[in-house]
Amino acid sequence: MIRQIRERDLQRVSALIQNTLLVSNLADYDLEIIGNLTNSFSPQQLRVLARRRKIFIYEDQGAVFGTIGLEDGRVYNFFVSPDKQGSGVGSKLLDFVENQARIEGRRTITVDSSLTAVSFYRKKGYRRVGEQVNKSFGRTVTMEKRL
Repeated sequence: MIRQIRERDLQRVSALIQNTLLVSNLADYDLEIIGNLTNSFSPQQLRVLARRRKIFIYEDQGAVFGTIGLEDGRVYNFFVSPDKQGSGVGSKLLDFVENQARIEGRRTITVDSSLTAVSFYRKKGYRRVGEQVNKSFGRTVTMEKRL
């Protein structure tokens, strides 16, 4: 089930993000960047983010397996538990927010993809439109899809 994040989910979602960063993203980013990203997704920071963007979770039998955010036609904080990657959870979450963006009247959707996720977005029809380097959070690839 995909639903909007609630206060009681913040700790579990933060833990999911931290675990995913350490397991899935460590090959592409050094520990300092992983640490910076981990701090930016604490329960307190997620609470702040949820006030300005829609954050959704994928939940099954009480366990949270993924999260994704949408704000102004941009995908944010998209993470899937490492043990569920490749199972369709990520595709369902992305399809869900793409549909939300269509409902909002968006014609395109954009994401600053981690290096780890570029191939996933390509398979989902996104194309590279740029690249950014942030000293604290590392290199990302800006990708876009027409809706």
